[in-house]
Amino acid sequence: MHEEIGARELRRDLRSVLDHIAAGGDRLMVLRNGQEIAAIVRPSDLTALETADHSSMEYHETLQQAKLREIKWLRDGLDISRYENGQ
Repeated sequence: MHEEIGARELRRDLRSVLDHIAAGGDRLMVLRNGQEIAAIVRPSDLTALETADHSSMEYHETLQQAKLREIKWLRDGLDISRYENGQ
């Protein structure tokens, strides 16, 4: 879960906000004029997010490579005997 904090309040109380996060407090969503503009998270949370993002990118790259292989096979499929003979 996360708490919300205004940008002005964050500037005013930055030291205590950082102490709160460091002590294992909730993640903070920073708002400006009611709009979400940033988030403050613990380093371990950021590492987990980056790992998940990297895994997602690898997954999508793998899917893309598989699609390209299928396209090549379909294009080359005009001469299917190449694949039937193990060439």
